[in-house]
Amino acid sequence: MNIQIKSLIIELNKLSCDSMLISNPESILCLTGINHTDGFIILGLNGEYTFFTSTLYEKAVKKNITSKVIIITGEISTQIVKEIKRLKFKKVGFESANLKYIKYKRLKEKINTTDITLVETSDLIKNLNIIKTKEQINLIKKSVEISTEAFEYIKEISTPEMTEKDLSIEIEKFLRIKGDNDIAFNSIVASGKNTIFPHHYPTNDQIGKSHCLIDIGSKYKGYCADLTRLIFYSKMSTLLKKVYNIIKKAQDLSIQKIKDGITAGEIDKIARDYITKQGFGKYFIHGLGHGIGLSVHEAPYLQPNNKQVLKEGMVITIEPAIYFKNTFGVRLEDMVLVQQKKGEILSEYGNR
Repeated sequence: MNIQIKSLIIELNKLSCDSMLISNPESILCLTGINHTDGFIILGLNGEYTFFTSTLYEKAVKKNITSKVIIITGEISTQIVKEIKRLKFKKVGFESANLKYIKYKRLKEKINTTDITLVETSDLIKNLNIIKTKEQINLIKKSVEISTEAFEYIKEISTPEMTEKDLSIEIEKFLRIKGDNDIAFNSIVASGKNTIFPHHYPTNDQIGKSHCLIDIGSKYKGYCADLTRLIFYSKMSTLLKKVYNIIKKAQDLSIQKIKDGITAGEIDKIARDYITKQGFGKYFIHGLGHGIGLSVHEAPYLQPNNKQVLKEGMVITIEPAIYFKNTFGVRLEDMVLVQQKKGEILSEYGNR
């Protein structure tokens, strides 16, 4: 029984539940190690679970687990309720944010004719996964390694004549070859004035001879990376160089203060106060960072006044930014592991 299942059982006991129906693919991966996009598991308080899957995934699932596997035939809610009855579960938790309404409705219809109760839970497993195990941290480090390697590849192949779209295609191909078939998010490749948009979608614009903001994220065995770098194709203007150095300093100052016990809001304030003192506070328009793991965005969220305490084992991003309307934007992003007395920088921090 892995630590995530043990932790979940503790939470289920607090809710007086004797079992849980799990439908979120990220939750299934966290609990079973299987990266599965179409299935359910029912977990009991003894740590044993039944895995529901289609014939398409049957061999892959059975190859990786020893638990009972039920092949979905016909109406899944009928099979789930039948298995719940067989296991004599009475109070079943479910993931309210991930169980599709139509499936919930059909499941509820079947359960209403029994003495079984469904108990709504919200982010129960996701919150348990905020603090990473040693194994999870190693998987995240591998994902970061792939994204870092991708930036070296970008330096080799990118030219001012390439379009944003063409470069993004090359980046995502590289990330998929080196990591999972899936990537953490659509790559952001923004050149020139397009850098003012935090989540710019690559266009057919040529990169040109200014600078290019590239935000990419690989996945490795389901675990995400999220890094942002700037590529320069000509000498920086005086203002661009000034802003770039401010962003680097703001990131440095905040990373130096990361440790177990400090709040997410306090870390955000360190970077935000420095940028504000330089006269650019109104141009820093989003939070300083976020947690990352199986989801590319998860708690803790580093934003003003967030009282959530950072704990050893959390992995977070630090991404200060300045965006000037109709001119240019600058953002740098690195990933940091929270430790007892300091943060461990997981990305190639000095090579930006």
